[in-house]
Amino acid sequence: MKKIFAFIVVATLFAVSCNFHGDREVIRVGMLDGIGSGDINMPEAFAACALDPVIKARYVTTADIASGVLDSLDVLIFPGGAGSAHTFSLGETNTQKVKEFAKNGGGILAICAGGYALSHTPDYACIAMNGASVYDLDHSSRGQGRVAVKLTPDGEAIFPELKGLDTLYLLYENGPLLEPADSSLLGDATPYTSFVEMISDVYGMGGGESGASPGKPFILGNNYGRGRICTSIGHPESTAGMMWMIPRLIRWCAGKSYISYPDSLCDPSLSQGEKILTEEDLMKEASLYRTFVYGTADEKIEGIKWMKDHPSWSMKKWVASLLFDKDARVRMAAADYIAENQVIRWRNYVKGALKVELDSLAKREIMAVDEYLDGLFL
Repeated sequence: MKKIFAFIVVATLFAVSCNFHGDREVIRVGMLDGIGSGDINMPEAFAACALDPVIKARYVTTADIASGVLDSLDVLIFPGGAGSAHTFSLGETNTQKVKEFAKNGGGILAICAGGYALSHTPDYACIAMNGASVYDLDHSSRGQGRVAVKLTPDGEAIFPELKGLDTLYLLYENGPLLEPADSSLLGDATPYTSFVEMISDVYGMGGGESGASPGKPFILGNNYGRGRICTSIGHPESTAGMMWMIPRLIRWCAGKSYISYPDSLCDPSLSQGEKILTEEDLMKEASLYRTFVYGTADEKIEGIKWMKDHPSWSMKKWVASLLFDKDARVRMAAADYIAENQVIRWRNYVKGALKVELDSLAKREIMAVDEYLDGLFL
């Protein structure tokens, strides 16, 4: 397994971050599971919640919201998927419940499509809570890959471990470019503050404007009534070495003190270099499903290697099945991929594979991966 290098956490923390053991009071989180919730982002964001020992997450549906579940939550997460579908799924009644939840002090974390849903974008089915409007709504397919970003001074207060790093790299998957909303549309929302800004230029395959994304917010926050809203247009929860940003943002939304996370988890060096997938890359990625189902062992291993070199989004959900491939080499390659990319949603699959593995070399490899994944949790 590829050696994981530890990131040295910056020692000087801001006053709000000084409590390394944190507030032991449970932070109750609901992950919106509706027609707008994606089958990749939602489980990965849910898994990231478990990295913090006091965050207790559960899936909630719009029916649960109608039944009053928000009264038992501190933070509600809108995961990636489809923004307008989030809004449609809630309906007017539940939208008002969500707004009252935030107005009364509840926190909301929106990821990718959740940023579309919470925006104040004219002529779009949105909820109007995060102080931002979608820029160039006609070109939403801006691409996917690993993009370069940088912290703002306000972001350094939330992520002091990253202070002093000029460039960070986070996964991005067609998230919205955001700009300040018209002040007349804000209502109970305040203007947003940018915590992390884009450096990379993402303009997509469909004719989007080049040069529009640099300087746009990648992670931003604002108030809605007495509540806090945080929006991430990309996917820290899917980025090796950066998944801890999700529980940190949950703590920000809930107004709780921060805690530190294991060095093996808080390690920006695991995700380095801008890599935005080309049309050819996307075609190759799409072909991997057939490779993983019908290919030879060598072809499957080459497919996994390609995924290691390219920040794949849609195909990584199939890798867990390769832990049970008939060829031990494929099983080891799949386990290595899960470890190197810290795909903690497959932690239980690794444990299951370990129980049934008969090949001694593969068993040692999968056991090392199992121990490594366990070590990411406090």
